Amino acid sequence: MEFTQTVDRSLLHRWALSEVFLTDARRVNASEYLAAAQLPPAHGYYTERSARLGVPDPLLLLECARQAETYGGHVFFDVSRDSKFLLRSWSMTLPGLLTAPRGDRPGELAMRVRTSNRRGAAGDVRRLTYEVELELFDHRLGQVTIDVGYIPGAVYDTVRERGRGRPLTPFAEIDRGPAPVDPHLVGRSDPANVVLGEVAVGPDGASATIRPPVDHRSMFDHAQDHLPGMVLMEAARQLCLLAGSDLFGTSVPRTTVVGFDFSFTRYAELDSPTTVHLRKAEAYAPGGEDEFRGVPAQVRTFHLEFMQDSEVIAAGRMHTATSALVAAAGPATGAPPLIQTDTEPRPRAGAARTGQQA
Repeated sequence: MEFTQTVDRSLLHRWALSEVFLTDARRVNASEYLAAAQLPPAHGYYTERSARLGVPDPLLLLECARQAETYGGHVFFDVSRDSKFLLRSWSMTLPGLLTAPRGDRPGELAMRVRTSNRRGAAGDVRRLTYEVELELFDHRLGQVTIDVGYIPGAVYDTVRERGRGRPLTPFAEIDRGPAPVDPHLVGRSDPANVVLGEVAVGPDGASATIRPPVDHRSMFDHAQDHLPGMVLMEAARQLCLLAGSDLFGTSVPRTTVVGFDFSFTRYAELDSPTTVHLRKAEAYAPGGEDEFRGVPAQVRTFHLEFMQDSEVIAAGRMHTATSALVAAAGPATGAPPLIQTDTEPRPRAGAARTGQQA
């Protein structure tokens, strides 16, 4: 795997090269492939936060997994370039995040992607589930699972308008929403990175309006007709950080997301107010499998719903960890790495390309 240049941005549905992190992807077999991404050492959105834990932004890791999923769908499973992606559900568990290694070089993220639940024939794929294992410098971080459907571009507008019951509002006419909450309350310094407007916190819950960040060139790299899932996850994170501080007295700079699971039933429309509601917050209770065993922190679970026009459009849980750690540990030993890499990035003899296939 190579970390020397990025892949074709058009295969990731990105306009700006600065928003492309995927550097390589290679097929293993009919249902599995490897992917690689370089984590930016400085970024106006993903690294702009007040966290003191010294670990990668979990939403940056999610975006890398999303890019690996999008690229693999087009290149390895013949999803047409004009198809629209429909996020059905996704989940993330990062038990290795707080012990992730730090170094002088940009982070090299290795991903092993396994696919299942395929619907549709070759050239007409309608659904796939992607399980993405994440590893940073040979240290296992965790896993992201994405269940996505595909809608042919030729019928997308008709499907959208039928579901809305009205025509789509032009992107340029979308209201930017209320003023943001104070950035430090949600782990930010730059108000441009705040997606919460009016917030109310009660004795056992909280709610907030979402400010559509339509002028933000990372959250909205290009015009869209709905709030992307990545923006909804940012809103969930910000509400969890703010409410966790108010309800439990947790330190925002020492708290990070370590996992979530959400399902989506409707598009989050840009021209209707969207709110996010914290219904319950509690200490993390392991189920049949303790996903966060060994995490050196206090883990809490927040139950959330996104609402629009008095209907729930998405719901799930987000897990946060509050830790006194300020320095990350070295690489884990024992388990073989997902991808073998050189200790210093350099072109390899005979490598004709680094992920530029069409």
